[in-house]
Amino acid sequence: MRRRRELRELAFPLLAGGVAVTVMAEIARRAFRNAKLFCPSPHPVKSWNPADYGIPPYAVEKQWFETPDGEMLYGWYCRSSHPIASSVFCHGNTGNLTVSADVIPHLLDAGINVLVFDYRGFGKSSGWPSIRGVILDGVTAARFHESIRPKNLPSILYGYSLGGAIAAQVIKQHPFDALILQSTFTSLPDVTKAVWPHLPLHAFAGNLFDTLGVVRRLNVPLLVIHGGADEVVPCWMAHALHDTCSSTKRIWIVDGGLHKDLHIRDGESLVSTINRFAADVPRNTHGTSLEAPTRAEQLIDSAFRYIRRGMRRHLLHQPQ
Repeated sequence: MRRRRELRELAFPLLAGGVAVTVMAEIARRAFRNAKLFCPSPHPVKSWNPADYGIPPYAVEKQWFETPDGEMLYGWYCRSSHPIASSVFCHGNTGNLTVSADVIPHLLDAGINVLVFDYRGFGKSSGWPSIRGVILDGVTAARFHESIRPKNLPSILYGYSLGGAIAAQVIKQHPFDALILQSTFTSLPDVTKAVWPHLPLHAFAGNLFDTLGVVRRLNVPLLVIHGGADEVVPCWMAHALHDTCSSTKRIWIVDGGLHKDLHIRDGESLVSTINRFAADVPRNTHGTSLEAPTRAEQLIDSAFRYIRRGMRRHLLHQPQ
């Protein structure tokens, strides 16, 4: 009995220490992953004036909308003069919406209305980015878009780079009539291996942003756009996404195109490709089934929303 008691007394601190190390390692892993994944900036590329990016002032409505957990997101809803579809645009992992703003005139020329927005912690949006947070932001933008878009037009979810991986998660929770993925990776571990081939950083990525798994189950039309010489996301990932999809699909590879220059290298073909794809999208089919948030997630979001609203009211009443 004494021997067993001594073993228990010895085992407890070892077990507690092991748990503490495991928890700290997981915290460090998530912090490292978020630091590498998100590179937000509050500063615009040129200005916060859409006209500086070639977007006609009369075509833009500046918008604010609130997430279920209380963050305030900023965006622009840009209307084409002859729209054939309306879209939500999920931008990449750097800067803010102004980094992708030069693409918007091409989408407007293609007849696509565009809601472009900033994730939490990016640009003017409140908060700090996290993987769960940016996906919730995408779902919130999708719901807001549904409230303002013309209902006679099909709705398209458009994701660029990391935004494509976010869009793939969003379409599981909110239906769209079609999905466009530009310069998007198959999964976070895959792209981590591609960017850092000589370091085992993919071990920190976790089984996240499985875009390949989403397109495998997709039942709305898919358009994959990619640069043939993409230096960040290898072109084989575009072919993998296209080949895996069992729904109606198209792929357009820009010969010699890099990760960020497709609209510069061949803007006319970009407009034509997107226009033809959007023109063939069935209206209001919303083929993808929803994954509703759990009751626990709803309660957590309600608590965060209450706290953040209280903090905003407190800050508004602070003396200047």
